[in-house]
Amino acid sequence: MNRPNIVLITTDSQRWDTLRCMGSDFAISPHLDRLASEGVLFEQAHTSSPVCSPARCSLMTGLHTPIHGCIENGIKRKHPLPMFTDLLKEQGYTNLMIGKTHFGAIPDSFDVVHEVTEKSNDASDAYAKHIAAHGYPRKSAGVPNPVPESLFMEAFLIDTAIGEIERTIAEGEGPFFAFCSLVSPHEPFDPPGRFAELYDDVELPPIRYEEGELSAFPQHMKRLLGLTAEPSGEPRGKKELKHFREQSGKSDREERIAEVERIRKHYYGSAAYCDEQIGRLIAYLDKSGLRSNTLVLFTSDHGLQMFDHGFNDKHNYYDATWRVPFIMSMPGTLPAGEKRDFAVWNDIPATLLAAAGTSSPSIQGFDLFTPLVQGQPSPRRCAVATLYKSAAVAIERWKLEYYFEEKKGRLFDRLADPEERNDLFDRQEYGEIRHRLVEALLNWRSDLVDVDELIRSTSGGGPVARRIAPHTRSMRGVDSEIRLNEAVEEIAALRYP
Repeated sequence: MNRPNIVLITTDSQRWDTLRCMGSDFAISPHLDRLASEGVLFEQAHTSSPVCSPARCSLMTGLHTPIHGCIENGIKRKHPLPMFTDLLKEQGYTNLMIGKTHFGAIPDSFDVVHEVTEKSNDASDAYAKHIAAHGYPRKSAGVPNPVPESLFMEAFLIDTAIGEIERTIAEGEGPFFAFCSLVSPHEPFDPPGRFAELYDDVELPPIRYEEGELSAFPQHMKRLLGLTAEPSGEPRGKKELKHFREQSGKSDREERIAEVERIRKHYYGSAAYCDEQIGRLIAYLDKSGLRSNTLVLFTSDHGLQMFDHGFNDKHNYYDATWRVPFIMSMPGTLPAGEKRDFAVWNDIPATLLAAAGTSSPSIQGFDLFTPLVQGQPSPRRCAVATLYKSAAVAIERWKLEYYFEEKKGRLFDRLADPEERNDLFDRQEYGEIRHRLVEALLNWRSDLVDVDELIRSTSGGGPVARRIAPHTRSMRGVDSEIRLNEAVEEIAALRYP
């Protein structure tokens, strides 16, 4: 089999509306728009968990957070766990890791590693050595950033990726998998050069926020977003603008608005800078003749609120955070200029392995590659995610969030209320749809198991153990996703005004 090369490009904290091809009428994203026109755009792609490390651990393992154990930043995933790069290595791939990891221990199946951390520190990493040689600080110097566009972190990562791909090809080390993990537009929002002013004359949509929203959030959200009192009695966020401060039903929005607009424009400028750098990598693949035999997948680990609903963070299920860009392109193999609906980050490892001609029974995600080659729709009928001690499901019309400790949730009509302002969870007339969605989500959550561990540990026992063993060995990680698909398709058929 002539296995294709694979390039996985991720950014950090990139909202869906940073891409014009996703329907944003103000976004500046010519290179990713072109990639979408030459491939397939998933318009309803969502991250597996709307926060950095849990999402990235799901990417590497193909497991949902309750199974790999990293349910929030600062909580380590279980180790050891099989990684999809291990299977690529078995297929003869040279695996290149360039950029931010944030998924715990780097597996030995990566042959080359150029790791960086965030821009806000003075880490002694691959970028530090590069930037020091040019006389600039490793730590972000704010805006305007003194580092030239050609030396900034994303340019360095793209240059490094191109260099390592060229070396791999020259040395004849087989097909390559290049994971190019960019750090921007993650804060600090410090785009270099002209990108710091790129959005100066662009009118951004008004912030989607109503007075009192923050105080009405579920306790789970408040805890993660720092909206509850710290042990000292001081609310988090007092010294940095992470959210509007609400007191007596009023917020400090108006006095903060100029600062918020500056932050927003620098954020979108950072996303546009990533777009240009990604364009350089795609241009290299075109010019070198690699493009037709290289699967390119672009996405982001989660979005960011940018003060919609009153705060600037992730750790929530609003579309601005949970929904992400997701583009696949391989000219001549995948269709061009087409759109599909749902994809989830857990689908990425299954998809890349399918392109490489292999698979893993433990992955809790769908292969999106084979259906695209065959001209079929996405096999995923919904988005599903977990966040700390909560879970959520989204179908075309409905989104349900459920918080286990509070035994409560939130329900939104995605078609009638795209800005997610009206929580219908406690409305009597939506009782049936709420009940069916809660049942489907909780059934899915209870259905999650570590298939790999179950199969490996199944041996011996008495007559019952021997009877059930074949069923256990036939389990697949994707089974829970298939059963959720079936449940939500029934729910989608329910008629509501």
